[in-house]
Amino acid sequence: MPGCGWGGVARYGLPGLLLGLVMASGGRGGRELWAQAPIPHAPPAQPAPDRARSGGEAGDTIAFTTNANGSAQLLYLIDTRTRAFVIYRVDTTKGTVKLDVARQYGWDMKLTAFNNLDPQVTAIESMVKTLGQPTMNR
Repeated sequence: MPGCGWGGVARYGLPGLLLGLVMASGGRGGRELWAQAPIPHAPPAQPAPDRARSGGEAGDTIAFTTNANGSAQLLYLIDTRTRAFVIYRVDTTKGTVKLDVARQYGWDMKLTAFNNLDPQVTAIESMVKTLGQPTMNR
């Protein structure tokens, strides 16, 4: 996929990712799923000059990668239609793809606040109501 900014992940990690997805849908009982596929040795891909990370969107899915510790990269897939995401750890030296986390975030988006630092949302709301909103002159 030249010019897409995916570098070696889509080209070399995609077979392992697909194998991992097939294994995951097969109903394995373990919590960690590993897929292994041979990854040819290739020079590291150069990032696009105007982007800090690689990414793209296809239909309802957003995908991007970031660098993790060592030789691993994280592949994020976000399905905006079903409000779900998954994160895969792709180890380019071992040729492995591991599903790290999967979550549907629809209910999370309905929370007003959770695990926040001060000032709390209710305190800000109270302050705004007390101070009032600026009026527009007509």
